[in-house]
Amino acid sequence: MRDLLEKALNKGLAVSFSNEGGFAVIRLTKDGEVVASCSLGSASFRSSVEESLQSLLLDLDRKGI
Repeated sequence: MRDLLEKALNKGLAVSFSNEGGFAVIRLTKDGEVVASCSLGSASFRSSVEESLQSLLLDLDRKGI
């Protein structure tokens, strides 16, 4: 998890976690604008966060962000 957060921060992204409507949400922002986000399922919070964060970062890599 730490390496994923460091990767995001090194790209200049801010990572935020929130709870909206009973669902955990991850948002990646750059310069105050949301560049990626997702809500997590009901599985283990830690594994869901790691898998979701990894997926968001890979998607941003493909987009060149």
